[in-house]
Amino acid sequence: MLTAAARGLHREEPPPWVLDDWLALPLGGEEAVRIGQSLHEQLPGPGLLAFSRWVCVRARLVEDVVECAAAAGVGQYVILGAGLDSFAYRRRDLLESMRVFEVDHPASQQWKRHRLQELGIDPPAELVYAPIDFEQQALHDGLTAAGFDFTVPAVWSWIGVTMYLTVDAIRATLATIARCPVETRLILTYNVPRAALSGLGLSLERKMRAIVSGLGEPMISLFAPDEIEELLRELGYDEVMHFGPDEAHAKYFAGRDDVRFGGAQRVIITTVAA
Repeated sequence: MLTAAARGLHREEPPPWVLDDWLALPLGGEEAVRIGQSLHEQLPGPGLLAFSRWVCVRARLVEDVVECAAAAGVGQYVILGAGLDSFAYRRRDLLESMRVFEVDHPASQQWKRHRLQELGIDPPAELVYAPIDFEQQALHDGLTAAGFDFTVPAVWSWIGVTMYLTVDAIRATLATIARCPVETRLILTYNVPRAALSGLGLSLERKMRAIVSGLGEPMISLFAPDEIEELLRELGYDEVMHFGPDEAHAKYFAGRDDVRFGGAQRVIITTVAA
């Protein structure tokens, strides 16, 4: 809901948008609208812009990677913790050559599917729902049962999730993805410790920590860039590319001196090693 609200808030800016997620607010419904209004009230102007833009930057970056992978012949894309992600319903052009697997808790997925039905949106044939309750079923087993092929390369997206999980849970998921063939790509976000932040980043982190805790999702695991890279390499990944505020500005907001990011969350793009 928070992500859907942020994507909707980005569309309040004048276009062009980093990500035109026209489905975000309709899919989230009244609750997403309410959260968007709450963000307007709780975040200062620069903080609101930084947060909503970053949420769209990280999603756009994933879609750019997926588009390149599809062009190179990769035929599988997994969205871990899919939530209200709208990729499969907006980018049907990419689904002509790619199967998309949405992984989420069964109850969350059921709510989303009901909401899509209310909106009159039919899921594409190439979309596979993989309802997995991690307390009852392993990720490998659940995805295999859904038809995912661990013997061929894929793109995995794990966005806006790791800070809510224990390090053990993060390691287990990364180890499962590392069982895929070489050249499988993973895009994941992680949050940095508060000590690494200052200015806008520090004030925004304090506000967002309070907001997500109030929504029942306290932040648990934080990493410095070298710590998350060390973990990835230990578990079988290489070609680790870091992506933060500077890279986001250069890639999507070149020439814009009015764009600032807090830097509390960063992205890594990595591949499964040989």
